[in-house]
Amino acid sequence: MQEEYRKELEGILEELGNKLDISETEYEAAKRSYNAVGDYLSKDNSPLKPYNPEILPQGSFMLGTMIKPVNEGDELDVDLVCKLEKIPSYWTQKILKDNVGDWLKSNGRYEAMIKNKGGGRRCWTLHYADDTNYHLDILPSTTDMNLKVFLSESLFKKHDFDLSEVDELAIRITDKESSPIYEESTDINDWLKSNPFGYATWFFQIAVKHQESEKRLFALNESVNPLKPYTKRKMPLQRVVQLLKRDRDIMFSDKKYDCEHKPISIIITTLAAKSYDLSQHKSNLLESFIDIVNNMRDCIERKYNPESGEYEWWVENPINTCENFADKWPKEPIKEEYFFEWLESVESYVEKLQTQPKITFLSDSLSKRYGDNVVTETFNAIGKQKEMARIDGKRELGRNGMLGTLVGGKTVKNHNFYGNCE
Repeated sequence: MQEEYRKELEGILEELGNKLDISETEYEAAKRSYNAVGDYLSKDNSPLKPYNPEILPQGSFMLGTMIKPVNEGDELDVDLVCKLEKIPSYWTQKILKDNVGDWLKSNGRYEAMIKNKGGGRRCWTLHYADDTNYHLDILPSTTDMNLKVFLSESLFKKHDFDLSEVDELAIRITDKESSPIYEESTDINDWLKSNPFGYATWFFQIAVKHQESEKRLFALNESVNPLKPYTKRKMPLQRVVQLLKRDRDIMFSDKKYDCEHKPISIIITTLAAKSYDLSQHKSNLLESFIDIVNNMRDCIERKYNPESGEYEWWVENPINTCENFADKWPKEPIKEEYFFEWLESVESYVEKLQTQPKITFLSDSLSKRYGDNVVTETFNAIGKQKEMARIDGKRELGRNGMLGTLVGGKTVKNHNFYGNCE
């Protein structure tokens, strides 16, 4: 791959990531909304107040890997945890979930936002239809720990902690599919355990590895801070995850696929992070993208399942080695089929990126994989950046007398994105 083409492609991928990312307006709107929900849950007259309710982001909103939906009218999905401390010993999962839902529905505005009045499998969903179209998925959970204090003051102040420590961040969640435990068990040790904050710790620890300049800016305690300010700047791992998720969304928007079975984000994110950890080019977006895609297949294991008597694909949860993120594949083989079809497609694309550095291939292929609109916006933005750079360069050269005056100086030819003069 020629160096000039490599640099141009690096800039295109970075700007493409910018266009896929949610805007500051969208980010701030979601943050205001979940803070307002948290305030309402902890009001003095709230029946939940004795249990110190907290609303904390999780998933892509916390990881900085959210992307805009393919269709502009679709809602952004913001995943949140509603955490209560030291709930009564007689509470079941159902009681916990109903108490959170009932208090939300006691507010007329929130009640109108809840389309599924019985709640989903795990969450209560609030649909917002303001200037930014989004919904909040609020997951009721419990722990004995004040996670907000712990997140900001304890574990994340160091970069070399033992990952076994993140188990302290685990929460117990509500899940209707755990019936009859859902309605009967009062022992939270029987409830499903989740650890979104431990996962975020693992993800950011890998993201900043070998990037001394990034460690200060993306300190772990800041990365998982629920109130961190919006930033356009992303680390290579975050950008690659965004690109891969968009590639997935575009592919499975085709009507020939059942989009319900498309590769799930936690598998893509986990494999990307594990692959990035193997990469030799952690500070360069393009090289990271290539390395991650080429390493992903090697990060999927085959393990023997004594219950089925067969070997199964295994995408291990990095902070809970007993959990397989691909556990649904054996019972729903279409999920396995779709995943490997998508991965093979991405692998083939990355190979062509390196062997066919041609403008016709690049412009067409980017649109097919990321969408016409976002690619058009990307090239327009890069064109404006280059035009401004040329103008600034001519001004500077004019002032220095190297090109003479702007009127009589030498005209600088326009350049396209691949180093060829027009």
